Amino acid sequence: MTKFFHNIWDSRVLLLCGALIAALAAHTWQTLSHAPYTPTHLQYAVLEGEPEYKDIISFDPAHFDWQPYDYPIPPPMPPGTTTVYLSWQIPATIPLFVDHVLFTTTNQDAYVYLDNELIYIHGDWSDLTDSRGRTLHFLHVDEDLAGKRVTIMLHTGYANWLGSLDYFLIGSEKSLIRKISTADAIYIASLSIALSLIVFLVMDLVWRDIRTRRKIQVYLIAFLVSFILWTAGISSFFPRLLGIPELWWELHLMMLYIMPITFAKITQEITAPQYKKAVRVVIIAYASLFAIATILEICGLDGYMNLLFLFYPILLVSCLALIYMLFRSDWSQYPACRYGVIAMLSLTIFVGIDALHWEYHLLASMLSTTIFSIYAVIPFVFFLIREQMQMDAQLAQQNEVLARELQESQDEASRDFLTGAFNRHQLADGITKYGSLANTRGFNFSFAIFDVDHFKEVNDTRGHLGGDRVLKQIADTVHAHIDRRHIFIRYGGDEFVLLALHHNLKEMVAFCDALRQTLAETLDGVTLSFGVSTWHGEADHMAALMERADRALYRSKEKGRNAVSGEDECLEEPETV
Repeated sequence: MTKFFHNIWDSRVLLLCGALIAALAAHTWQTLSHAPYTPTHLQYAVLEGEPEYKDIISFDPAHFDWQPYDYPIPPPMPPGTTTVYLSWQIPATIPLFVDHVLFTTTNQDAYVYLDNELIYIHGDWSDLTDSRGRTLHFLHVDEDLAGKRVTIMLHTGYANWLGSLDYFLIGSEKSLIRKISTADAIYIASLSIALSLIVFLVMDLVWRDIRTRRKIQVYLIAFLVSFILWTAGISSFFPRLLGIPELWWELHLMMLYIMPITFAKITQEITAPQYKKAVRVVIIAYASLFAIATILEICGLDGYMNLLFLFYPILLVSCLALIYMLFRSDWSQYPACRYGVIAMLSLTIFVGIDALHWEYHLLASMLSTTIFSIYAVIPFVFFLIREQMQMDAQLAQQNEVLARELQESQDEASRDFLTGAFNRHQLADGITKYGSLANTRGFNFSFAIFDVDHFKEVNDTRGHLGGDRVLKQIADTVHAHIDRRHIFIRYGGDEFVLLALHHNLKEMVAFCDALRQTLAETLDGVTLSFGVSTWHGEADHMAALMERADRALYRSKEKGRNAVSGEDECLEEPETV
């Protein structure tokens, strides 16, 4: 119980938004369902057998035994009835401008009488199944309705729909068109939101090449597509605009079976592992029912319509089960469940209201409430996108850490542990790189090799640790004086190599001499000798470059050490000292 209240409190913002959506849906429902001049007391009469031509043309309300009934519930009728009359006595007190009738039928022929005059025909009375789909009827009576009787004859072979009206309103042309336009605008807005969410999800899939969340995003896109097609079928907008109401009706019925499958698949992806098997059972139940309905539909047995009596109870039970599983999942580990339970809860409530309206004919309204559930899906979609962005950022951070660790590992492999300088394995690559730049771009490139004078004596007097400290101090000083134009290498023991781009021989000698003086001042009596060579173009090569630098180093030794010599001082190969 503590967890329950904790989850409720953590979801207070989402629940508040859901309550606002429900309040908006209720207000819109009430606004579109209410018309001040529509009579509330209805009567009905049943026609035995099939209507004949004379029944259509020679209608007289005085010949029928009219009985009251509770609209919008269809009136009680004997089994096998195919024709029923619904009648409204219009009060004599309504204004003169009330001269329009608006109502909607599903899968029924409709014939409208004003008193005993036939003023409107929809469908073929000789065919019981010719009218399929939802049809909006908007009639201009051309005369005052006050004190008149409006009667609608409904005729169909679909017993579940006979005598049902989605709504019945009378009013002025302006007021009724306003209601139709408002309902259309709400449907179109919901379609636009669903399309926008699909665009966001597709962009998220394509641009960021998602792998781990690809399934759930695909299922969510499938749910939104089925929602769009269902909305297109439930609304009268598209049948009015494009015709073929039976096509939109079939589309609506198909999507009614498909939508729960897609949302159950989404639930399977986000819920805790212990509930995935139960969700799979729900999916199998949905899929089996859809398969059976499809087979019956193909066989001409109207499977989609005739199994609705079974579909809605299964839908209610399974939706409650999915809500339970989403709610019981640990939201700290599976945070998507928080948003999924709000979306599932809104779908369950709104679809339940629509079932009472469209299937069980207990309510009457111009609007489906299920379209408002799209607003509860918005936080779920944006949460998934935000979560993926956070995962990408976290992955990028991890990749950055790994890249840094890899770089450090590579540096450890390519650098000397004691001095931090590159090891001798980088020498050939450095000379090749700088030599290529010198050859192709005309840059100057010089080479220096230097070592510690009498390093054995340093080790003998200061110890090997003291010698290591000297080498480390040399490397730190060199690193402080070089930049990206230089490659500093520990060649071995107390020998170092320095490659310098954009330095000719004279500049390199001067640079090394300044470095020598700095080292002599800081190493407490320890000195170094340098030999410098320069690159001679495409005909030059590594061995020759190093050989000339070695000669120059020997020349520095001959000078008495603690000196810098260039290759131009060693034109003749010196004798070995």
